[in-house]
Amino acid sequence: MRLRAILTLATIFMTCFTIAVYSEPLASSKAGAAPGRHPENQSVSGQISSVGDAAFSLSTKKENAGQQTVEFLVDDKTRVEGKLTIGAQAMVEYRSDGGRNIAVHVVVTPASGVGPY
Repeated sequence: MRLRAILTLATIFMTCFTIAVYSEPLASSKAGAAPGRHPENQSVSGQISSVGDAAFSLSTKKENAGQQTVEFLVDDKTRVEGKLTIGAQAMVEYRSDGGRNIAVHVVVTPASGVGPY
């Protein structure tokens, strides 16, 4: 009789524990990405309006919003094809990190339209 009561209580405990564990949302689903994965990169193209030591700005034209300037930070992982010069056209693949746009890959086409150098 005692063994039956112990097994019944153990089964009830394990059932409650299992329900409690599976009813909690996963921590990674709150953040929107699996642990260790970066959010998806975004891309934009436009004309380079300013160039600094570790940053540059890109002027983009949107149909509804008109002209908009977006600033990008350049770090040691950024791949740049071409030379960042004011007036050149560029396509920027970037990721957002803490409200900052960090360039991942930049393809620059010179203002003359000849091709990247």
